[in-house]
Order: sequence, then structure tokens, then C-alpha cells
Amino acid sequence: MSAGAAAHPLRVGERLTSTPGRLRSAAAALMAAAIVFGVVASTVAATRRNAARSVASSSEPQLVRAESVYASLSDADATAATTFLTGGIEPADRRARYLADVKAASGRLAELARRAGTPSPTHAAANALATELPEYTGLVEAARANNRQGFPVGAAYLRRASELMRTRMLPAAESLYVAEAQRADADYRDGTRNGGLIAAIVAGGLLLVLLGGTQVGVARLTNRMLNVPMLVATVVLVGLGAWIVIGLGAEQNALARAQREGSDSVQLLSASRVLALRAQRDESLALIGRGSDTTSLADFDRTIVALRGRTAGGGLLGEAERAAGRSGAGGGVAGVRAALSRLESVHRIVARRELRGSYAAAVRTYKNREVPQAERLDHGLEDQTRVAQQRFTSSAGDATGAVNGMRIAIPLLVVLVAALALQGLALRLREYR
Repeated sequence: MSAGAAAHPLRVGERLTSTPGRLRSAAAALMAAAIVFGVVASTVAATRRNAARSVASSSEPQLVRAESVYASLSDADATAATTFLTGGIEPADRRARYLADVKAASGRLAELARRAGTPSPTHAAANALATELPEYTGLVEAARANNRQGFPVGAAYLRRASELMRTRMLPAAESLYVAEAQRADADYRDGTRNGGLIAAIVAGGLLLVLLGGTQVGVARLTNRMLNVPMLVATVVLVGLGAWIVIGLGAEQNALARAQREGSDSVQLLSASRVLALRAQRDESLALIGRGSDTTSLADFDRTIVALRGRTAGGGLLGEAERAAGRSGAGGGVAGVRAALSRLESVHRIVARRELRGSYAAAVRTYKNREVPQAERLDHGLEDQTRVAQQRFTSSAGDATGAVNGMRIAIPLLVVLVAALALQGLALRLREYR
């Protein structure tokens, strides 16, 4: 081996262990740590921001639309069945309510399909329902026309319409809701997951340790205690790290609050409203059947039990009351439970009269007392759902606001930290030229 070849690796080693070599190595390490921190922090901020925005402007609104479709279809079916009992020309307000439900369901289906895109479970279910809705309304119109003329076949058309709604349309609406609920849950998980935040804290901590260690090393090598650019870089990094931790923590808490105090209540109250409408439809179909319908009253009983439970504070309304209680709004749902109890009391009177064969008296009691009570229950559930939706909107807005600007600010501030650190090292390197 020649003397030149043996000296080459020796000169490389000398350059690495010399003061300029150490300063350059420190600069390279700081650059690598800054890049890692910048990428990790920017990624987690973008993920959280996208999840919060998706919850606020996409997945939760789509879920509300799906719930609205289910509720509108259920209300249309219940209203059509109740209206049928009047005979002859139906009341104008009930006819208007039925038409408004059909129009609302049709409009929401079109919007759901448009916003979901293809291919997707939501798009397929919305198209299937849009195809079946005219079939359902056609059967209801046939029942209405025959009923106005006093033809008994009208009841058969109405039962066919209601069967179509129960066996095909409402299950399709439920699948629509489930698909959107799963998407909303995925967004909530993305927006509250801790893994990314922990990784950003670790990467930022590593950069801070390297920056502090480099300043100590530079002070020892050059006998100068203060390096202004690196000190400023440290201050900027500490401020950036605090902003990331506080901002992402606030976003996570706000998004969790939006789900816990808003979205959960909306889902429970919407499901309760659908069950209450189903109970009203069951009662109407049982009266229309004049004793020949052996399933509707049994379904009514099961539906009421699902709403109030078998013990105090049970059922869907019990869950909804507890969910609303997290934000101090449990009293409103307690009022809904009281309305359900009054509805059950009137229902028992109707059932006794129907059992005794007093059909006309049962129908009068149903129309004059039970239907108004059912409408008060429905309005109460609708009002509480609207209040819960407002709580969600407020918290979701807080979540989005907590991370606004991070996606752009983090890379810029990390570049500033790296530039200041390099400038501080460059000042010392120039002393060795």
C-alpha cells in the first residue's frame, strides 16, 4: 500500500474530527432532524385538519341527510295510513304533510347520490330508493282514490304500499344510514387518533435536543456562550411545538365533544323518531284492518318497548337522555319521555274500545286524541334533534378552527428553524477559513 493511499483515509478522519468537521456534521444532523419533524408534524396536522373538515362538511351532513330520508319515508307512511282513516276527502294539512315528506325524501336522495359519487354503497342505495319511491306513491294514490269513493279495495292498496315501505324501502334507507355512519366514525377516528401526535412530539423533541446539544457543543469549541441565530431557532421551535400540542389537543377535544354531545344525540333521537312514527303507522294499519291485521299491534308494542325500555331510564330514549345530559340538555329529552307516556295512555283507551268492538269510537279517539299526542311527540323529538345538531355544528367548528393554518405554517416555521440553525453554525465555520 502506498503512503498516499494510507494517508487519504487518515485525512478524512482528521477532517471529521476537526472543529469545522464537527460543525458540518452537526449541521447535517440538524437538517435531517428538521426534515423528519417537518414531514411528521405537517402530515399529522393535515390528517387532523382533513378529518375535522370531513366531519363538519361531508360525513356528518351526509349522515344527517340519510337520517332525514329514513324519517321522511317513515313519516310519509305513517301520515298516509292515518289519513286513510278519515275516509272521503282527507284533511288538507295531512295531505300537504305527506306530499312534503315525499318531496323531502326525493330531494335528499338526489343530494346523497350526488355527493357520494360512484361507485359507493350510498350511491347504490340512494338510486334503489329513488326507483322504488314512485312505486310506493303510486300505490298510495290508488288507495286514496278508492278510499274517496268508499271502495274497500283501497285498504288493500294501502297495505301493499306499507309492505313495500317496510320490507324494501326502509331497509334500503337503513343501509344508506349505516354506510354514512361508518364513514363518519372513520373520520372521527382519524381526527382523534393519538399516534401521529405522539410521533410529532418525539420528532420535535429530538430536534430540540439536537439543537440544544449543538449550542452547548459550539460554546465549548469556540469559547463563545451566545449564538443568537441558534437561540432564536430554539425559541421558534419551542413555540411551534407548543402550538402543535395545544392546537391538535384542542382539535381532538372539540371533535370528541362534537361526537359525544352532538352526533351521538342526533343519531339516538333520529332513531327514536323513526320508531315513534312506526308505532303511529302500526296503530293506523290495525284500525284500518278492523281486526284482520294480527301483526301491527304486536309491532306497536315492540316499538314502544324499544323506545322506553322495560325499566326506568331504559330504551332508546333513556340512552338519548343520558347523551343529552353530557351537555346539560337532558331535561328536553325527559319531556319527550313524558309525551311518550301520554301517548301510551291514549293508546290503551283506543285498544280497549277496539277490543270491545267499538270500532267507530276507537277511530274517533285515535284521530282526536292519539294522533295529536303522536304529533306532539314527533315535534318534541324533532326539536331535540335540531338542538343536538346545533351542538355538533358548534363543536365541529371549534375542531376545524383549532388546526387552521397549521398545514402551511408548520413547514415554513420548520424551514425558519433550520435556516437559523445553519446560519448560527455558518458564523462559526467562517472563523476557520
